[in-house]
Amino acid sequence: MGDRNLYPGIEEYAVKLIQVKACQLIDQPGFCRADRKDIEQDLMLDLLTRLPKYDPDIAERTTFISRIVNCRVASLIAARKAGNRDWRMNAFSLNANDPACEEPTERQERISEGEYLMRVGLINRPPEDQRDLVMDMARAFELLPENFRDLCERLKTQTVSEIAIELGIPRSTIYEAIQKLREIFEAAGLKNYL
Repeated sequence: MGDRNLYPGIEEYAVKLIQVKACQLIDQPGFCRADRKDIEQDLMLDLLTRLPKYDPDIAERTTFISRIVNCRVASLIAARKAGNRDWRMNAFSLNANDPACEEPTERQERISEGEYLMRVGLINRPPEDQRDLVMDMARAFELLPENFRDLCERLKTQTVSEIAIELGIPRSTIYEAIQKLREIFEAAGLKNYL
């Protein structure tokens, strides 16, 4: 009894249809039983947001509800198969024990922070590459003339327009200096980072 979502005030046809569709969906590859309540809530929320658009002159209410729910189910399936969420691309669960370990260890415990940050898109290079980049940039920065060092420092926090106003020079001069900086960094082997 306690494992069902309750929807007081919602017509019984909609509730039953959503419960049936959620149960059908969790039997499909890419979904699991633990997803059932979330799927029901997703289907119900979608239905409730679209229900005000119902027009009795066009279709029966049950037909409208059925079409809305079926379209959302199709969208959920398509989303599960999309690029980085495609269940078919994952050979294992992160919660499963890793057979490569002698002691029972979940796979998620073996993923490094850097790998995690790359997978979720918060960083675009591995931490080792990031460290190398910092060292290479520091080396190249030391070889720059003083005026280019100053420009680099300013570009960290200011726009080209702000720098031009502060220094009292045209923006085109700043852009020319930036182009020269690019050439210097490319010559130092940092083209891939630009």
